[in-house]
Amino acid sequence: MSPETKRRAAWAAGAVGGALFVAGLIWGPWFLEGHHIRDKNGNLVSSAGIIITGLRTALLAIAAGAIGGLGLWYTHKNHELSREEQVTGRYVEGIKLLGSENLHERLGGIYSLERIMKDSEKDQATIVEVLAAFIRTPASDQDSKTPTPDAGPESEDDEPAVLAIDVLAALTVLGRRPDPYGTPIADLRRIDWRNTDLEHANLQHVDLTGADLRGADLRRADLRGTVLAGARLTGADFGEAHLMEVDLRGVNLREVKLRGVNLGGANLREMRLGMVDLTGAQLKKTDLRGADLRAAHLRESNFAGALLMRANLTALDLTDSVLSAADFRGANLGLAHLVRADLRNADLSRAEGLSVEQLLHSRLYDNTKLPKELKADRRIKDHIKKCVEEAKWRADIDTPNR
Repeated sequence: MSPETKRRAAWAAGAVGGALFVAGLIWGPWFLEGHHIRDKNGNLVSSAGIIITGLRTALLAIAAGAIGGLGLWYTHKNHELSREEQVTGRYVEGIKLLGSENLHERLGGIYSLERIMKDSEKDQATIVEVLAAFIRTPASDQDSKTPTPDAGPESEDDEPAVLAIDVLAALTVLGRRPDPYGTPIADLRRIDWRNTDLEHANLQHVDLTGADLRGADLRRADLRGTVLAGARLTGADFGEAHLMEVDLRGVNLREVKLRGVNLGGANLREMRLGMVDLTGAQLKKTDLRGADLRAAHLRESNFAGALLMRANLTALDLTDSVLSAADFRGANLGLAHLVRADLRNADLSRAEGLSVEQLLHSRLYDNTKLPKELKADRRIKDHIKKCVEEAKWRADIDTPNR
């Protein structure tokens, strides 16, 4: 239906409604209260005037309320249209600034788009796509000497590249966007950030599939929910970075620095992690099913609730690691060092390669699931009793006096 047709229909409906209202105002009282207005002989009763006036007043009040409601609806629609026009104008102006050759104007455009992203939920997806496209192909400032992401060093001996100020600003805006878990993931696939300084960068829920991050400095960066499938990470430093629920499928982590990294909930299934330094890493609820961890550095790591079914942990040093509630069914723990490892609620019922000597150095509890032959061993029973008593003693020491 065309706008002109809609307007004509609205006028016609208004005219018909007005006519019906006038008719109701004139004859409505007689139709609704006719039996109260006349007596048995058909004459008007003394209170007829009051009844008719009251009904007509009620009808007028209803009509006034309806008109007032219609006015409010119309005002609201006009406000929405005006707001949409303002947002559109701001968006167009922001896009123009984003394409400027002046650095400060580009920054203004980036922060203008951020404001729109916060004010208009339905425009969030568009703004994310625009800023991601800007990061992939940033404008060049003739007066700026700051290298862009595409201007990586030619060799690994060069000085680390630094992100352009506007690119870093766009990354920051993407990282702090409202509800990043509810907005579409920012597409930065196959971007070249070799040897780039990304320390403390906020890259939450960004698609970095196939990205080249060799030698990049990502220490303490926030990459929660980021997709790094197939990315090139040789020599990258993720020290103390947040990598919770990150997708690392098809990534070679052998020469990646991961000390103290938080990989909680990450997908590391079937991955080869031999020689990877994960000392002090947070691996809570991480999926390590079928992973090969031989010769990885994992002292003082936290595997609470991790899935380690069928993982190869042969001769792995898990000294002082937290393994509580971890699932080791089918995992190979032959010759693994479990010194002071916390096995509270861990499932070792079908773990392979376990020995009494290994377990006597760990922290075992009544709720630790062990193979039947080991559970029945007198030395294991005595060790469990000792560990339980020590745990109670620690709890008493840690409990403040009341």
